[in-house]
Parts: sequence; structure tokens; C-alpha cells
Amino acid sequence: MMNHTIEKRIFSIYQNQLTAANLIIAHESGNPNNVGKNSLENEVSYMQRNWQNAFVSHWVGGGGKIIQIANTGKVQWGVGPKANGYAYAQVELARTNSRPIFEQDYKAYVWLLQKLALEAGIPCTLNSGASVQDRGIKTHSWVSKNVGGTDHTDPDGYLAIWGISQARFRQDIEAGLSSLPPLASAPGTFLLHRVVKGDTLWALSRKYGTTPATLKQLNQLSGDLILIGQQLKVRQY
Repeated sequence: MMNHTIEKRIFSIYQNQLTAANLIIAHESGNPNNVGKNSLENEVSYMQRNWQNAFVSHWVGGGGKIIQIANTGKVQWGVGPKANGYAYAQVELARTNSRPIFEQDYKAYVWLLQKLALEAGIPCTLNSGASVQDRGIKTHSWVSKNVGGTDHTDPDGYLAIWGISQARFRQDIEAGLSSLPPLASAPGTFLLHRVVKGDTLWALSRKYGTTPATLKQLNQLSGDLILIGQQLKVRQY
């Protein structure tokens, strides 16, 4: 399983309480002039100097590095006044002009978005629904289109430069859970499955070589009902 290290460099910023932890926001820097090998450090330094204008919780770049600069679960100023109060975390992607570096960055970006959703108990879905009450991972462009208070369209254009369509991005966000490592605080290591239409506990138990009773126990389910988009532990290592 791929894992990534999150380097913590938390800025000294007072962060307000969230209205509700419903969203994880996916951004990219939008800065075509900062694409060299130091782009990640440049972006973090710039944000540290200018946090009064905007700041997020995490930056990704530099070949798959992750730097956390603000606390999750508190307000960050990255996606406009109408959505900031609902975003558990906001993740920025630094630009690069190198395909190998982008590929490492993209894997870390998807991994981190998934991990933060799992941590916050937010569904690992991309751009579902049309309001801040529709919980999930959202792009900044989704917020601009559906919620307002901002007009940015990231990360759509930058991902598209490297051949990542929004459909592919959604697929990677929503289908990649089986390779997602557990949180450090979780006892044991679990293989995770995101429920899709047609899944049943019986079918999943056959697929993963377990029993419906074990799946219920692992996920503390009282009955047989499972929901599309739900994340289930299907095997403990």
C-alpha cells in the first residue's frame, strides 16, 4: 500500500470554528509562473507571508510531498465566504512542468483527499450534489458553479493539461479506496471498499473471502442495509 508523510508546519493563525465539517476542497495553485523544482516551497512561503488574504490546510507538490500549514476541522480561507465554514480541509496542488513529478504529486493529492475525507467521516465522492449540505470532496470549480462567493475553476484546467479529465479524477477519488491506508489512530490495517449500486453484504463477503457476519462486526452494522458511497472495512490484515 502506498503511504505518504505529512510534514506539519502549522502557521500561527487563529482559526474560527466551522459551521459544519461537510466538505474537503481540492484546489491547485493557478500559478503558471511557478513550475520549477522549488514550486512547493515557493507556494508555502508565499502563503505564509500572505495568509491574511488566503490560506488552506495542506499543500502537495515537489514530487509527492505533503505539507500541512493550518489545522483541519477549523475555518480556512481558500474557497470563498459561502463555503469556507463548511470545509474540514482544503488542499492545494503546486504546479510543475515535469510529468514524472506531476504523477507523484497527483498520487499524493488523491491519497490526501481520500485520507482527509475518511478522517472527517465525509463520503469519498467527488462533486456530488449542489449545496454545502451535500457532503463530499469538491473541487473549487464546483463551489464556484454551485455555491458561489468565488469564481475560480481549479483544479480542472491544470489536471486537464496532464490528461486528467474530471471523469478520471472522480474515478480515482471514488475507486481508489482499496489502496488507502488506515489512519494512524485506527487499530490494525483494513482493506476498504466503497459501496456501489448492486453491492450486498453477501456479495462482498464472497468477493473478499469473508462472511456477512464478519463484515457487520468490522463495520458495527446492526442490519444488512448498506448505502451507495459508504466506506466499508472488508478485511483486516
